[in-house]
Amino acid sequence: MRIASLLAGALALVLCASAPAQIAPRKIPDKAPYGTYSPAAFPGAYIDGRLMQMAPGVRIVTPSNRTVTPSQVPPGTPVRYELDAQGKIRMLWVLTAEEASKR
Repeated sequence: MRIASLLAGALALVLCASAPAQIAPRKIPDKAPYGTYSPAAFPGAYIDGRLMQMAPGVRIVTPSNRTVTPSQVPPGTPVRYELDAQGKIRMLWVLTAEEASKR
């Protein structure tokens, strides 16, 4: 009985360890423009040197699909972004080097 529970625990650990490798690919809209992000006083952001406003519910997503705050994105970061109806940034995807090279 004890061996069975140890084996079950070991199997659970193996399955949990492989979970991060199963992250689904990001779905960035084809129409999302490319740019280079630099921070500004919130709710501002510079995209390619142009001051833009972030929407109140802006989401910034890293390559590992984690949501971060604007201050966690370093200046000069390649991004893709999506605007809301008022022209404010509503979604911002931080790009990997490979994704940025597809520009």
